[in-house]
Amino acid sequence: MRLEEVTSALEQSLSVTGLELIAQGGQKYVFGCKLEDAPAVAKVVLLPPGPDSIYVLERAQREVEVLAAIDSPRVVRVLSEVVELDFTEGIQAAAWVEECLDGQDMRHDLEKPWDFDRCARLIVHLSEGLAAFHELEVVHRDLSPANIRELSDGSFVLMDPGLARHLAKSALTGIFQPGTAGHRSPEHIPGGDVQPVSDIFALGILAYRALTGTLPIDPSGPEDDYYRRLRDYDSPLIEVSCPDIPAPLREVINRCLKRQPARRYLDGLELVEELEKHGKTFGAYFIDA
Repeated sequence: MRLEEVTSALEQSLSVTGLELIAQGGQKYVFGCKLEDAPAVAKVVLLPPGPDSIYVLERAQREVEVLAAIDSPRVVRVLSEVVELDFTEGIQAAAWVEECLDGQDMRHDLEKPWDFDRCARLIVHLSEGLAAFHELEVVHRDLSPANIRELSDGSFVLMDPGLARHLAKSALTGIFQPGTAGHRSPEHIPGGDVQPVSDIFALGILAYRALTGTLPIDPSGPEDDYYRRLRDYDSPLIEVSCPDIPAPLREVINRCLKRQPARRYLDGLELVEELEKHGKTFGAYFIDA
């Protein structure tokens, strides 16, 4: 399949112009473009041949459906519906348009520990993003560095809910245990029940990793061993690695990382309420601050 064929199909189906390939990996293409003269991003996901194509298409439709229902500066905005594209040699794809975000995703800035203020800002902004998801009874399920973008103004935006689960729509739950190794919750183990509280655990992992450069539960080795550690091991307390951490930040991270779901914040809404009580540590980072 030629790149020119892809860009031509996008121009016709999504009314975008100025297409420029900015990322390609596996079965996914990302193009910078303009939509009605405004900067945007076009995403293309190739559908595998055979019966699996329906699951990939449903995942794309799920991602766009979730994003279209959310209006929050902490969540990337979708600008079109999903369109299906047909190419030569029987190749098919799903494509849609999202807003263009500056900055970079969190993967690219984990080489050295963050300061406490930046971590507090991360927690507030992601809790607001998760609250928008959880208010709609949607679980993100893959809160990992690749899906978090830090913008040039220092704010954080939640992206790529392609693995999201709508609690009221069982048909959209998928057929496998989703998530990124190292960033899964104990509920992600086979047979587990991933809920909003699982996103809270993943947020705790992100904060812990940002401050320490390490993951609280080691994902290395066979996957069965990793799942056993998730099920049986408690996450280390953050103050062991960060003895000078402010008490409110310490308490929030440690509670997010409780192995037992009932001991965490139950969802993003409850976490936001807790953060609002600690104005000195978190208050400056809320949307309406």
